[in-house]
Amino acid sequence: MTPVIAACSVRGNASCSDKDLKAALGQWLDAPPRRIDRMILQALLCSAPLKAQVRSDCGLYLASRHPARATMGALLDAVCVHQRQPKPFEFVNSVSNAAGFHVAAQLGLEGPNLFIGAGAKVWQQLQMLAALDLADGAINQALLVVIDENGDFQAQAVLVEAPTNAQDFAELTAGIDVLHLQL
Repeated sequence: MTPVIAACSVRGNASCSDKDLKAALGQWLDAPPRRIDRMILQALLCSAPLKAQVRSDCGLYLASRHPARATMGALLDAVCVHQRQPKPFEFVNSVSNAAGFHVAAQLGLEGPNLFIGAGAKVWQQLQMLAALDLADGAINQALLVVIDENGDFQAQAVLVEAPTNAQDFAELTAGIDVLHLQL
């Protein structure tokens, strides 16, 4: 039995608008949340297709190299350059764990919810963090999500029952059917 239950990978180019992302998300969620930024949309796009296989006690371990750049840019511009109070949308979504909040809310997750900055060995790091909660019996599943946005974007999610020694997404999902979406 493989420790990987399901996986999804979403790729898109920089010209793909937030409206396009939200439209694509509509096929997976009945009522996508309003006022969310690009990183949250990407996290939802790769995790929502796995909703049917996720149990409520599942833990969520999300990583990204950068917080949502456009949101952070608007927030810093308002506060630092124009010396204005941030808009509620900018402030709430500037907290990277906002993506985890929305994924957990949409998938009905009640387990641990953790956001980390992605490093070179992000898949190993996420698996190690999930392994602690799996070993403690706090969860029976872990949803690992990585957002990589540098112009074009890639968002990947893997639902696991146990950690592996996989170094990356390809190794982690070898031998299983992965849902690949291209926007």
